[in-house]
Amino acid sequence: MKELFNERPKHIQTQNTISKWMTTDPITININETINSAIQIFAENNFYSIPVVDDHNFLEGMITKSSIMLALYQNQSTAEPIRSIIEASFDAVFPLDPLEKALNMTEGCLPVIKEDRTLIGIITRTDLLKAKSVEMDTVKHSLNSMSILQQVLDNSYEGIVVVDQNGLITDINSAYCRILGKNREEVLHQPVEEVIENTQLHLICKNGKEERDQIQRIHDKEMVVHRVPLFEKNQLIGAMGIIIHRSIEEMYHLTDKMTTKEAAQHLPIKHSSDALAKIVGNSPKTAQLKHRMKRMAALPSNVLITGESGTGKELYAQTLHALSPVSDGPFIAINCSAIPDNLLESELFGYVEGSFTGALKGGKKGKFELAENGTIFLDEIGDMPLLMQAKILRVLQERTIEPVGGTFSKKVNARVIAATNQHLEEKIAKKEFREDLFYRLNVLTLELPSLRQNKADVPLLLEYYLTFFASEFQLKEPLLSPKAREVLLTYDFPGNIRELTNLCEALVGMSEGGYIHLSDLPERIRNFAKPSQPSKLLEQKGDAERELILSTLDSVNYNKTICAEKLGIQRSTLYNKMKKYGIR
Repeated sequence: MKELFNERPKHIQTQNTISKWMTTDPITININETINSAIQIFAENNFYSIPVVDDHNFLEGMITKSSIMLALYQNQSTAEPIRSIIEASFDAVFPLDPLEKALNMTEGCLPVIKEDRTLIGIITRTDLLKAKSVEMDTVKHSLNSMSILQQVLDNSYEGIVVVDQNGLITDINSAYCRILGKNREEVLHQPVEEVIENTQLHLICKNGKEERDQIQRIHDKEMVVHRVPLFEKNQLIGAMGIIIHRSIEEMYHLTDKMTTKEAAQHLPIKHSSDALAKIVGNSPKTAQLKHRMKRMAALPSNVLITGESGTGKELYAQTLHALSPVSDGPFIAINCSAIPDNLLESELFGYVEGSFTGALKGGKKGKFELAENGTIFLDEIGDMPLLMQAKILRVLQERTIEPVGGTFSKKVNARVIAATNQHLEEKIAKKEFREDLFYRLNVLTLELPSLRQNKADVPLLLEYYLTFFASEFQLKEPLLSPKAREVLLTYDFPGNIRELTNLCEALVGMSEGGYIHLSDLPERIRNFAKPSQPSKLLEQKGDAERELILSTLDSVNYNKTICAEKLGIQRSTLYNKMKKYGIR
């Protein structure tokens, strides 16, 4: 075990101790448990790290999601005991240590131990925030003491910026830097009005008037902000700006989530803004899909969702259900390719008691019956056997099912949404898919673009999932280096959103030093980055040049940064060319 600090930090004076704020009786893992057991515990709890103890509750080490991920990437058996992957060198604190000793925790929590290494609790970032909240209610802080709070809040989702009485930026946290797309060093000591669009902080420094819940537009997004004057001994010394919500839509979503938290665990989403907020993206194609879904959701007709693997077909199906009149009913999903042919019929239609060896007493309801007055989602419908296709067709025509082993029919009332990553027309030509079933399913169609066809959404998706996994793992969100960002914005993501999501999870879990560098990216992505090519425009003139610019802009949804990269020119050159040819 290593000590967290060699000495007590001199810049904090407080009587708070770890024991006053620690979480007692924490969840632990016995050192004799297997890696698989640890995975299950992590899956059931929103932790990034968990203490590992022996049979006498002596602390042996810590296990983290990163250590498990690394073991899985190295093909280590999950049946092995966790002692083989625990981190035996770890930080720990004692119950009478001052609270500030926990400020620089790196793993989301710190174990609290006695002198004999017996574990008695943990201290988490949430515990620190609770303690700091109480302290802020009773102690007035000067501008210079903001660095104390920064140590706790720099990992937060909210953007925070502090300016002095002259409106110069004296401090800014990582979240605000990510929103601005700038490094901290670039903006420190700069006039705030030259760094942040539509800010009023420089005016707050003069008039000392607090402004809460104000709408501020930054990078074409409307955000909800607080602007708070800072005083020391009744003298105005600066101001602080806090981004409370990064979008108006998010504000409504979070407000509804807080006021209906308990009910939300049991009831479906009822508001279209909430349901659509789950689909991350603001490109023209994504906006068109959202608009189309709102119209489709109101209809009872069958829907066929097509798109490559990893494009989020089930998420779109869930959103259609949440927007529909049957959103109060269940959403039941089944992957038609994941279930053996001889079991698929009983899974879909259920069975009666005694219908086959191993059948449950009393029988079992099938997915269609479970989806009554709701939605059934038939994923990978293209892999369904022809015999089952005929039975599904009958269900769609007659709205009845016949359980396996039964001699009766049951009426069912469930909306059907099917999805496939295959070209069903080609399978029809090969006699592998029934044409009549295709037309029954394909009443309304939702075609999802691949990520390489919709690269305009990549920046927002990267920001969203890096933030999400940093919160999930209780880690500070890493910043993408300019080169890593450049490569990721041009990468084709053949695995689509699923690949991007998994990549962000790995990058957040394995990154060090607060940055994701080009060397941190997988080799397949690094190899995708090609040396700059001579400009394609050098070979074109006049109308041909104009047509090349137009076609390239169209292929990237008018993302001018990516368009300039594809053409091999500077963005400023592209703007000049567009102005020359009257392209808007």
